[in-house]
Amino acid sequence: MPEDEHGSALLVREFMEHAVAELPPAHDLVPAAVVQGRRRRARVRVAAAAAVACAVGAVVFGSVVLPGGDGGGMVRPAASTTPSPRTSEEPAPYRTPVHVEPTSDTEDAMADLPPAERERQEEFQQRAAVLLDKLLPDEVGLIRPVDLAVWRYQGETADGEVFGVVLSVRPAGSVPRSTRHGDTCPEDPESLRGGSCEQGTLPDGTKVAAYRLLDGAPDRTYTRVRFAYGHSDAELAVYPDPDAKASAPVTPAQLLAAVRDPRFLDLVRYADANPMEKKQISVMGG
Repeated sequence: MPEDEHGSALLVREFMEHAVAELPPAHDLVPAAVVQGRRRRARVRVAAAAAVACAVGAVVFGSVVLPGGDGGGMVRPAASTTPSPRTSEEPAPYRTPVHVEPTSDTEDAMADLPPAERERQEEFQQRAAVLLDKLLPDEVGLIRPVDLAVWRYQGETADGEVFGVVLSVRPAGSVPRSTRHGDTCPEDPESLRGGSCEQGTLPDGTKVAAYRLLDGAPDRTYTRVRFAYGHSDAELAVYPDPDAKASAPVTPAQLLAAVRDPRFLDLVRYADANPMEKKQISVMGG
């Protein structure tokens, strides 16, 4: 197995061990349970009504106005003198984060961040979770943030399947662009060892490659797209539910459609200009 894919297989196991370590309280699953059999859009409307009734403060202050193309800072609607582009929409439903404890004293956690930075990252997660809910297939379930790290999310279906979701925009740091994530599918399909790859481009012409790969278990796959953006490496991935032995219910084509969406690229643009993850370090010392 290539070194990159071996590392990805280890990430699958580590990620899912965290993702299922502590399931949410039962009342957090009510919006999904009462609408079993319907599309997630209906679930979101039900969740929005419940959230506005019981947590209007959290909805208002958790709502983030992401910048346009200038990479400016986030603005709270109540404090902004500029009309929000979302004024004609309903407030986004607040997504109760999934709580996960660090597995070691050396593992970073959002709870250890300074209050202002933690709030900024939590607001970003709320906006990202709602958008991912719209962009990913209904089979992934209701998307919620994981409170351990800004790049971690979780999808849970009405049937109880849990899928790990990654949305990462990590500063490239000293890593040369030539050694960063590949943007083209390999010439030899056999190198994917039973997986598949689909080539695509972003609206600006940037090449991206989306993969469906085995996670180490027979017939169980995860789906991932990664690409260089600005000074960062961006990644969107959906991982399987190991307990249910269910592969990630997302195709490479569906991930490509998600990352092409202008709203997704707005999130990436903001995170690139206002980093929330640690810089990568080149193993070659470059």
